[in-house]
Amino acid sequence: MTTAEPSGIAAPTAPAAPARFLGPALAGFCGMLIGIGLGRFGYPPLIPIMVEAGWTSPTILHLAGAFNLAGYILGAVTAIGVAAWLGLRRAAFAAALLAVLAFGLSAMPLPDWAFITLRAVSGLTGGIFMIVVPPVIAGVVAPSHRGRAGGITFAGVGIGFALSGVAVPLLAGAGPAGAWLGLTAVLIVASLIMMALLPAAPAPEPAPGSAPEAAAPSWRRSAPFLGLAAAYAGASIGYVPHTLFFVDHVARDLGHGLAAGGWIWTASGATAVAAPLIAGMAADRFGYAAALRIVVALMALGALLPALTASLPLLVLSGMLCGGLMIGLGSLASGRTREIVGPLAHTKAWALQTILFAVFQAAGAYGFTALLAATGSHQFVFVSAAAILAAGLAVELAASRGRRPA
Repeated sequence: MTTAEPSGIAAPTAPAAPARFLGPALAGFCGMLIGIGLGRFGYPPLIPIMVEAGWTSPTILHLAGAFNLAGYILGAVTAIGVAAWLGLRRAAFAAALLAVLAFGLSAMPLPDWAFITLRAVSGLTGGIFMIVVPPVIAGVVAPSHRGRAGGITFAGVGIGFALSGVAVPLLAGAGPAGAWLGLTAVLIVASLIMMALLPAAPAPEPAPGSAPEAAAPSWRRSAPFLGLAAAYAGASIGYVPHTLFFVDHVARDLGHGLAAGGWIWTASGATAVAAPLIAGMAADRFGYAAALRIVVALMALGALLPALTASLPLLVLSGMLCGGLMIGLGSLASGRTREIVGPLAHTKAWALQTILFAVFQAAGAYGFTALLAATGSHQFVFVSAAAILAAGLAVELAASRGRRPA
Protein backbone atom coordinates (compact mmCIF):
# COMPACT_ATOMS: atom_id res chain seq x y z
CA MET A 1 0.00 0.00 0.00
CA THR A 2 1.32 3.41 -0.88
CA THR A 3 1.66 5.95 1.88
CA ALA A 4 1.45 9.69 1.55
CA GLU A 5 4.70 10.28 3.35
CA PRO A 6 6.77 13.12 1.92
CA SER A 7 10.30 12.10 1.05
CA GLY A 8 11.89 15.39 1.97
CA ILE A 9 12.15 16.17 -1.75
CA ALA A 10 8.97 16.87 -3.65
CA ALA A 11 8.49 14.59 -6.65
CA PRO A 12 8.03 16.41 -9.97
CA THR A 13 4.92 15.61 -11.95
CA ALA A 14 5.45 13.35 -14.93
CA PRO A 15 4.55 14.89 -18.30
CA ALA A 16 1.74 13.44 -20.33
CA ALA A 17 4.03 12.76 -23.31
CA PRO A 18 7.57 11.37 -23.42
CA ALA A 19 8.99 14.49 -25.11
CA ARG A 20 11.28 15.17 -22.15
CA PHE A 21 12.57 11.62 -21.98
CA LEU A 22 16.07 11.95 -23.44
CA GLY A 23 17.21 15.21 -21.83
CA PRO A 24 16.49 14.19 -18.22
CA ALA A 25 17.89 10.71 -18.89
CA LEU A 26 21.14 12.21 -20.18
CA ALA A 27 21.35 14.48 -17.13
CA GLY A 28 20.94 11.40 -14.93
CA PHE A 29 23.56 9.57 -16.99
CA CYS A 30 26.07 12.36 -16.38
CA GLY A 31 25.27 12.49 -12.67
CA MET A 32 25.87 8.77 -12.22
CA LEU A 33 29.01 8.94 -14.38
CA ILE A 34 30.38 11.66 -12.09
CA GLY A 35 29.42 10.22 -8.73
CA ILE A 36 29.63 6.45 -9.24
CA GLY A 37 31.19 5.59 -12.58
CA LEU A 38 34.30 7.68 -11.94
CA GLY A 39 33.84 8.88 -8.34
CA ARG A 40 33.82 5.29 -7.06
CA PHE A 41 35.00 3.01 -9.85
CA GLY A 42 37.47 5.35 -11.54
CA TYR A 43 39.99 5.02 -8.72
CA PRO A 44 41.16 1.35 -8.74
CA PRO A 45 42.87 1.47 -12.19
CA LEU A 46 45.02 4.36 -10.90
CA ILE A 47 46.47 2.36 -8.00
CA PRO A 48 49.31 0.58 -9.88
CA ILE A 49 50.33 3.81 -11.62
CA MET A 50 50.64 5.64 -8.31
CA VAL A 51 52.58 2.76 -6.75
CA GLU A 52 55.04 2.65 -9.66
CA ALA A 53 55.54 6.41 -9.45
CA GLY A 54 56.28 6.12 -5.74
CA TRP A 55 53.60 8.59 -4.72
CA THR A 56 52.44 6.40 -1.83
CA SER A 57 52.27 2.80 -0.63
CA PRO A 58 49.77 0.11 -1.62
CA THR A 59 48.57 0.01 1.99
CA ILE A 60 47.58 3.68 1.90
CA LEU A 61 45.93 3.27 -1.50
CA HIS A 62 43.84 0.36 -0.30
CA LEU A 63 42.93 2.27 2.86
CA ALA A 64 41.83 5.16 0.65
CA GLY A 65 39.54 2.74 -1.19
CA ALA A 66 37.93 1.77 2.10
CA PHE A 67 37.39 5.44 2.94
CA ASN A 68 35.83 5.91 -0.49
CA LEU A 69 33.16 3.37 0.46
CA ALA A 70 32.73 5.00 3.88
CA GLY A 71 32.26 8.38 2.19
CA TYR A 72 29.68 6.83 -0.13
CA ILE A 73 27.64 5.57 2.83
CA LEU A 74 27.89 8.98 4.51
CA GLY A 75 26.73 10.68 1.31
CA ALA A 76 23.75 8.34 1.04
CA VAL A 77 22.79 8.98 4.67
CA THR A 78 22.99 12.78 4.34
CA ALA A 79 21.76 13.20 0.74
CA ILE A 80 18.13 14.00 1.55
CA GLY A 81 19.09 16.57 4.17
CA VAL A 82 21.63 18.20 1.82
CA ALA A 83 19.08 18.43 -1.00
CA ALA A 84 16.43 19.82 1.34
CA TRP A 85 18.91 22.43 2.60
CA LEU A 86 20.46 23.54 -0.68
CA GLY A 87 17.77 22.62 -3.17
CA LEU A 88 18.20 19.91 -5.78
CA ARG A 89 20.17 21.83 -8.41
CA ARG A 90 22.54 23.44 -5.90
CA ALA A 91 23.10 20.09 -4.22
CA ALA A 92 23.90 18.47 -7.58
CA PHE A 93 26.23 21.34 -8.50
CA ALA A 94 28.00 21.18 -5.13
CA ALA A 95 28.48 17.41 -5.44
CA ALA A 96 29.83 17.75 -8.99
CA LEU A 97 32.21 20.52 -7.89
CA LEU A 98 33.50 18.40 -5.01
CA ALA A 99 34.05 15.47 -7.38
CA VAL A 100 36.04 17.65 -9.79
CA LEU A 101 38.16 19.05 -6.94
CA ALA A 102 38.75 15.59 -5.46
CA PHE A 103 40.16 14.34 -8.77
CA GLY A 104 41.97 17.53 -9.76
CA LEU A 105 43.78 17.93 -6.45
CA SER A 106 44.89 14.29 -6.62
CA ALA A 107 47.05 15.14 -9.65
CA MET A 108 49.92 16.02 -7.32
CA PRO A 109 51.71 14.11 -4.56
CA LEU A 110 49.85 14.69 -1.30
CA PRO A 111 50.25 13.70 2.34
CA ASP A 112 48.58 10.38 2.99
CA TRP A 113 45.83 11.90 5.13
CA ALA A 114 44.97 14.44 2.40
CA PHE A 115 44.74 11.80 -0.32
CA ILE A 116 42.56 9.56 1.86
CA THR A 117 40.31 12.55 2.61
CA LEU A 118 39.89 13.28 -1.10
CA ARG A 119 38.85 9.69 -1.76
CA ALA A 120 36.28 9.94 1.02
CA VAL A 121 34.94 13.16 -0.52
CA SER A 122 34.74 11.47 -3.91
CA GLY A 123 32.73 8.64 -2.37
CA LEU A 124 30.45 11.12 -0.60
CA THR A 125 29.49 12.73 -3.91
CA GLY A 126 28.62 9.29 -5.26
CA GLY A 127 26.25 8.68 -2.36
CA ILE A 128 24.51 12.01 -2.97
CA PHE A 129 24.07 11.40 -6.70
CA MET A 130 22.82 7.84 -6.16
CA ILE A 131 20.07 9.02 -3.82
CA VAL A 132 18.79 12.23 -5.41
CA VAL A 133 19.21 11.62 -9.15
CA PRO A 134 17.13 8.49 -9.95
CA PRO A 135 13.93 9.67 -8.19
CA VAL A 136 14.08 13.06 -9.92
CA ILE A 137 14.51 11.51 -13.36
CA ALA A 138 11.70 9.02 -12.69
CA GLY A 139 9.47 11.89 -11.56
CA VAL A 140 9.68 13.91 -14.78
CA VAL A 141 9.55 11.10 -17.35
CA ALA A 142 6.30 9.59 -18.61
CA PRO A 143 5.57 6.12 -17.17
CA SER A 144 5.87 4.49 -20.59
CA HIS A 145 9.54 5.57 -20.78
CA ARG A 146 10.47 5.44 -17.11
CA GLY A 147 12.35 2.15 -17.33
CA ARG A 148 14.44 3.29 -20.30
CA ALA A 149 15.21 6.61 -18.63
CA GLY A 150 16.40 4.77 -15.54
CA GLY A 151 18.46 2.46 -17.72
CA ILE A 152 20.22 5.36 -19.43
CA THR A 153 20.79 7.00 -16.03
CA PHE A 154 22.48 3.91 -14.58
CA ALA A 155 24.43 3.30 -17.78
CA GLY A 156 26.56 6.23 -16.61
CA VAL A 157 27.95 3.90 -13.96
CA GLY A 158 28.95 1.30 -16.53
CA ILE A 159 30.43 3.88 -18.89
CA GLY A 160 32.58 5.28 -16.08
CA PHE A 161 33.67 1.78 -15.13
CA ALA A 162 34.67 0.98 -18.72
CA LEU A 163 36.11 4.43 -19.44
CA SER A 164 38.46 4.34 -16.47
CA GLY A 165 39.69 0.89 -17.50
CA VAL A 166 40.47 2.12 -21.03
CA ALA A 167 41.55 5.73 -20.46
CA VAL A 168 43.87 5.21 -17.50
CA PRO A 169 46.26 2.84 -19.35
CA LEU A 170 46.31 5.25 -22.29
CA LEU A 171 47.18 8.15 -19.96
CA ALA A 172 49.70 6.13 -17.95
CA GLY A 173 52.57 7.47 -20.05
CA ALA A 174 51.98 10.91 -18.56
CA GLY A 175 52.26 9.45 -15.05
CA PRO A 176 49.71 9.73 -12.25
CA ALA A 177 49.28 13.49 -12.81
CA GLY A 178 48.25 13.03 -16.45
CA ALA A 179 45.83 10.22 -15.59
CA TRP A 180 44.15 12.18 -12.80
CA LEU A 181 43.86 15.31 -14.95
CA GLY A 182 42.45 13.35 -17.88
CA LEU A 183 39.65 11.96 -15.72
CA THR A 184 39.13 15.42 -14.21
CA ALA A 185 38.49 16.79 -17.70
CA VAL A 186 35.82 14.14 -18.24
CA LEU A 187 34.20 15.11 -14.94
CA ILE A 188 34.11 18.79 -15.92
CA VAL A 189 32.41 18.07 -19.26
CA ALA A 190 29.90 15.72 -17.64
CA SER A 191 29.14 18.29 -14.93
CA LEU A 192 28.40 21.00 -17.49
CA ILE A 193 26.07 18.72 -19.45
CA MET A 194 24.31 17.58 -16.30
CA MET A 195 23.64 21.09 -15.07
CA ALA A 196 22.35 22.15 -18.49
CA LEU A 197 19.87 19.26 -18.71
CA LEU A 198 18.95 18.51 -15.11
CA PRO A 199 15.18 19.02 -14.85
CA ALA A 200 13.83 21.72 -12.60
CA ALA A 201 12.22 20.23 -9.51
CA PRO A 202 9.99 21.81 -6.88
CA ALA A 203 11.75 23.19 -3.82
CA PRO A 204 12.29 20.47 -1.21
CA GLU A 205 9.62 20.43 1.46
CA PRO A 206 10.38 19.62 5.09
CA ALA A 207 8.67 16.46 6.26
CA PRO A 208 5.80 17.31 8.61
CA GLY A 209 5.67 15.92 12.12
CA SER A 210 1.93 15.40 12.22
CA ALA A 211 -0.28 12.56 11.03
CA PRO A 212 1.56 11.68 7.78
CA GLU A 213 4.81 11.34 9.72
CA ALA A 214 3.14 8.98 12.16
CA ALA A 215 2.21 6.76 9.19
CA ALA A 216 5.76 6.90 7.81
CA PRO A 217 6.97 3.48 8.99
CA SER A 218 4.16 1.65 7.09
CA TRP A 219 6.11 1.21 3.86
CA ARG A 220 9.21 0.23 5.83
CA ARG A 221 7.26 -2.65 7.36
CA SER A 222 5.46 -3.68 4.18
CA ALA A 223 6.22 -7.17 2.88
CA PRO A 224 7.09 -6.07 -0.70
CA PHE A 225 9.56 -3.44 0.53
CA LEU A 226 11.25 -5.85 2.92
CA GLY A 227 11.33 -8.53 0.23
CA LEU A 228 12.99 -6.12 -2.18
CA ALA A 229 15.49 -5.19 0.53
CA ALA A 230 16.32 -8.89 0.98
CA ALA A 231 16.90 -9.41 -2.74
CA TYR A 232 18.93 -6.21 -3.16
CA ALA A 233 21.03 -6.79 -0.03
CA GLY A 234 21.52 -10.43 -1.01
CA ALA A 235 22.82 -9.29 -4.40
CA SER A 236 25.16 -6.80 -2.73
CA ILE A 237 26.73 -9.70 -0.80
CA GLY A 238 26.52 -12.34 -3.51
CA TYR A 239 28.46 -10.45 -6.16
CA VAL A 240 31.34 -9.54 -3.79
CA PRO A 241 33.51 -12.62 -4.58
CA HIS A 242 33.48 -11.62 -8.25
CA THR A 243 34.84 -8.19 -7.33
CA LEU A 244 37.54 -9.53 -4.99
CA PHE A 245 38.69 -13.02 -5.97
CA PHE A 246 37.25 -14.03 -9.32
CA VAL A 247 39.77 -12.62 -11.81
CA ASP A 248 42.75 -13.76 -9.76
CA HIS A 249 41.17 -17.21 -9.34
CA VAL A 250 40.72 -17.57 -13.10
CA ALA A 251 44.16 -16.20 -13.96
CA ARG A 252 46.31 -18.02 -11.39
CA ASP A 253 44.42 -20.81 -9.66
CA LEU A 254 42.85 -22.16 -12.84
CA GLY A 255 45.91 -21.32 -14.94
CA HIS A 256 44.23 -19.27 -17.66
CA GLY A 257 46.72 -16.41 -17.32
CA LEU A 258 46.48 -12.64 -16.97
CA ALA A 259 45.14 -12.18 -20.51
CA ALA A 260 42.04 -14.17 -19.52
CA GLY A 261 41.54 -11.81 -16.59
CA GLY A 262 41.65 -8.92 -19.04
CA TRP A 263 39.00 -10.54 -21.22
CA ILE A 264 36.75 -11.02 -18.22
CA TRP A 265 37.23 -7.38 -17.15
CA THR A 266 36.41 -6.15 -20.68
CA ALA A 267 33.34 -8.39 -21.02
CA SER A 268 32.06 -7.39 -17.58
CA GLY A 269 32.55 -3.71 -18.39
CA ALA A 270 30.65 -4.03 -21.67
CA THR A 271 27.84 -5.82 -19.85
CA ALA A 272 27.76 -3.08 -17.20
CA VAL A 273 27.13 -0.55 -19.97
CA ALA A 274 24.47 -2.57 -21.80
CA ALA A 275 22.69 -4.14 -18.81
CA PRO A 276 20.91 -0.99 -17.53
CA LEU A 277 19.64 -0.19 -21.03
CA ILE A 278 18.32 -3.70 -21.62
CA ALA A 279 16.92 -3.91 -18.09
CA GLY A 280 15.14 -0.58 -18.59
CA MET A 281 13.47 -1.75 -21.80
CA ALA A 282 12.48 -4.99 -20.07
CA ALA A 283 10.98 -3.03 -17.16
CA ASP A 284 8.89 -0.92 -19.55
CA ARG A 285 7.70 -4.07 -21.31
CA PHE A 286 7.25 -6.62 -18.50
CA GLY A 287 7.35 -4.56 -15.29
CA TYR A 288 10.07 -3.85 -12.76
CA ALA A 289 9.34 -6.86 -10.55
CA ALA A 290 9.67 -9.45 -13.31
CA ALA A 291 12.80 -7.87 -14.76
CA LEU A 292 14.43 -7.61 -11.34
CA ARG A 293 13.76 -11.29 -10.54
CA ILE A 294 15.26 -12.42 -13.85
CA VAL A 295 18.40 -10.35 -13.24
CA VAL A 296 18.89 -11.70 -9.70
CA ALA A 297 18.39 -15.28 -10.95
CA LEU A 298 20.99 -14.74 -13.68
CA MET A 299 23.40 -13.26 -11.13
CA ALA A 300 22.97 -16.34 -8.93
CA LEU A 301 23.79 -18.54 -11.92
CA GLY A 302 26.85 -16.40 -12.66
CA ALA A 303 28.01 -16.66 -9.06
CA LEU A 304 27.69 -20.45 -9.13
CA LEU A 305 29.48 -21.14 -12.45
CA PRO A 306 33.07 -20.84 -11.13
CA ALA A 307 32.31 -23.61 -8.63
CA LEU A 308 31.16 -25.91 -11.44
CA THR A 309 33.54 -25.38 -14.34
CA ALA A 310 37.01 -24.29 -15.43
CA SER A 311 35.89 -23.58 -19.00
CA LEU A 312 37.09 -20.11 -19.96
CA PRO A 313 34.04 -19.18 -22.10
CA LEU A 314 31.74 -20.10 -19.20
CA LEU A 315 33.94 -18.16 -16.78
CA VAL A 316 33.71 -15.08 -19.02
CA LEU A 317 29.94 -15.57 -19.03
CA SER A 318 30.08 -15.80 -15.22
CA GLY A 319 31.82 -12.42 -15.04
CA MET A 320 29.20 -10.89 -17.30
CA LEU A 321 26.27 -12.30 -15.34
CA CYS A 322 27.41 -11.76 -11.77
CA GLY A 323 29.53 -8.63 -12.24
CA GLY A 324 28.13 -6.82 -15.26
CA LEU A 325 24.43 -7.25 -14.45
CA MET A 326 24.83 -5.58 -11.05
CA ILE A 327 24.51 -2.11 -12.61
CA GLY A 328 21.25 -3.06 -14.30
CA LEU A 329 19.93 -4.37 -11.00
CA GLY A 330 20.44 -0.93 -9.42
CA SER A 331 18.17 0.69 -12.00
CA LEU A 332 15.50 -1.97 -11.50
CA ALA A 333 15.69 -1.76 -7.71
CA SER A 334 15.14 2.00 -7.83
CA GLY A 335 12.13 1.64 -10.13
CA ARG A 336 10.67 -1.20 -8.09
CA THR A 337 11.07 0.87 -4.92
CA ARG A 338 9.00 3.63 -6.53
CA GLU A 339 6.30 1.11 -7.47
CA ILE A 340 6.07 -0.12 -3.88
CA VAL A 341 6.17 3.15 -1.92
CA GLY A 342 4.89 5.69 -4.46
CA PRO A 343 6.55 8.85 -5.79
CA LEU A 344 6.40 10.91 -2.60
CA ALA A 345 8.36 8.41 -0.51
CA HIS A 346 10.62 7.26 -3.35
CA THR A 347 13.69 9.28 -2.39
CA LYS A 348 13.62 8.29 1.27
CA ALA A 349 12.88 4.63 0.53
CA TRP A 350 15.57 4.48 -2.16
CA ALA A 351 18.05 6.05 0.27
CA LEU A 352 17.34 3.26 2.75
CA GLN A 353 17.78 0.56 0.10
CA THR A 354 21.06 2.15 -1.02
CA ILE A 355 22.44 2.38 2.52
CA LEU A 356 21.54 -1.25 3.21
CA PHE A 357 23.20 -2.28 -0.05
CA ALA A 358 26.46 -0.50 0.80
CA VAL A 359 26.57 -1.78 4.38
CA PHE A 360 25.91 -5.38 3.37
CA GLN A 361 28.44 -5.09 0.56
CA ALA A 362 31.12 -4.03 3.04
CA ALA A 363 30.11 -6.81 5.43
CA GLY A 364 30.24 -9.29 2.55
CA ALA A 365 33.78 -8.21 1.67
CA TYR A 366 35.00 -8.88 5.20
CA GLY A 367 32.96 -12.06 5.51
CA PHE A 368 34.07 -13.70 2.27
CA THR A 369 37.70 -12.72 2.87
CA ALA A 370 37.54 -14.47 6.24
CA LEU A 371 35.71 -17.44 4.74
CA LEU A 372 38.34 -17.93 2.05
CA ALA A 373 41.14 -17.63 4.61
CA ALA A 374 39.46 -20.22 6.83
CA THR A 375 38.54 -22.77 4.16
CA GLY A 376 41.01 -22.10 1.35
CA SER A 377 38.24 -23.11 -1.05
CA HIS A 378 37.18 -20.75 -3.83
CA GLN A 379 34.46 -23.23 -4.78
CA PHE A 380 32.86 -23.00 -1.34
CA VAL A 381 32.98 -19.19 -1.51
CA PHE A 382 31.25 -19.10 -4.91
CA VAL A 383 28.61 -21.63 -3.85
CA SER A 384 27.91 -19.54 -0.74
CA ALA A 385 27.57 -16.39 -2.84
CA ALA A 386 25.11 -18.08 -5.19
CA ALA A 387 23.11 -19.41 -2.21
CA ILE A 388 22.84 -15.90 -0.73
CA LEU A 389 21.61 -14.49 -4.05
CA ALA A 390 19.07 -17.29 -4.40
CA ALA A 391 17.89 -16.86 -0.80
CA GLY A 392 17.34 -13.14 -1.31
CA LEU A 393 15.32 -13.84 -4.46
CA ALA A 394 13.25 -16.48 -2.65
CA VAL A 395 12.41 -14.03 0.14
CA GLU A 396 11.40 -11.38 -2.40
CA LEU A 397 9.14 -13.81 -4.25
CA ALA A 398 7.50 -14.99 -1.04
CA ALA A 399 6.99 -11.43 0.21
CA SER A 400 5.44 -10.27 -3.06
CA ARG A 401 3.08 -13.22 -3.53
CA GLY A 402 -0.44 -11.95 -3.74
CA ARG A 403 0.69 -8.30 -3.53
CA ARG A 404 0.39 -5.71 -6.27
CA PRO A 405 2.46 -2.50 -6.46
CA ALA A 406 0.66 0.75 -5.92
